Order: sequence, then C-alpha cells, then structure tokens
Amino acid sequence: MKLAMKRLNRILSYLFDDIKNLSYEDRDLPMRWSVMHMYSTSQLGVLVALKKGLNPELLGIIAALHDIGSIKTKRRENHAKNASKYVYEIIELYNSTLRGNLPVINESEINIIHEAIINHSDKDIKSEDPYIEAMKDIDSLDRYLHGIETKGDHLTHLNNMLDLFELRELE
Repeated sequence: MKLAMKRLNRILSYLFDDIKNLSYEDRDLPMRWSVMHMYSTSQLGVLVALKKGLNPELLGIIAALHDIGSIKTKRRENHAKNASKYVYEIIELYNSTLRGNLPVINESEINIIHEAIINHSDKDIKSEDPYIEAMKDIDSLDRYLHGIETKGDHLTHLNNMLDLFELRELE
C-alpha cells in the first residue's frame, strides 16, 4: 500500500532549498518555527485528508504552502492574503520546471490550493469549502501540538480536530 505523495514531496524539497536562501533577520516569526510548522502541518494535512475523505496530497500541499506569505514577506500580518502571488509562483515553477515527469497541478487543484491558503487565517468565518476548513483546523492543531496556547477561534478549530480523532486534551 502506498500513498501518491510525489508532488507534495517535490514541493517540500523545493521549499526547504528556497528557505536556505532567505534572510533569517528581522522576522516576526523565527525561521525555525516556519520550517517546523510547514513540515508538521503538511503531514497533519495528509492524515486529516485521509480521515475526512479529501485528497491527501492536495491537502498536504495546501498545508506546506499555507504560511508562504509569512515566510517570504517576514511578516505575520495579512500573511494569508499576501501568500497569493507566492502560491501562484511556486505552482507555476513546479508545473514548468520542478515536476519533471510528475503530474501537473491542474487548474482545479490550483484554485483549491489558492482559496484554502488565502482564507486559512479567517478562523472566525465558516466556509463551505472542506479544504479551507481543514486548513484552519490543521493550523490550530499544529500550533497546539507545538505548545502554543490555544484560545479564541483557534480553540474552536482545535476542538474540531480533537473530535475528528476522538481525542481529548491531556492537561
């Protein structure tokens, strides 16, 4: 048994290489946090997708790219909306160069990825799009798993994940 994750892995490899060339100075969030969060959310995305019946590779790609706006601009403020151009650039680079003989990321997938990323910070707004809601939930769960205090709308999304996996907080 094997999951189709080659596109996700190719994108993660590119992101890790690209991040090495970025400045680590004057950032709202430490680069090490961004890298840990990028990797762990991509893995959580695969698990959540399997549990929810979504495309695991697609949700993994969304999760890997969801904070690219913060990584590229160095700022947290408006990072979801600011991710838009970087998402398109990275997917275009993947489709034109990085993919080799792997399948393209098609227009439908691009739209799903883009919408989930630019809307993932709107934790207080309920979406009918399962990928948007899944990314909000994954983001909140990952912060919690890294020991960040969870409150407000993040708590709502964390509870969605705890319910999905039939878990309860251990504290």
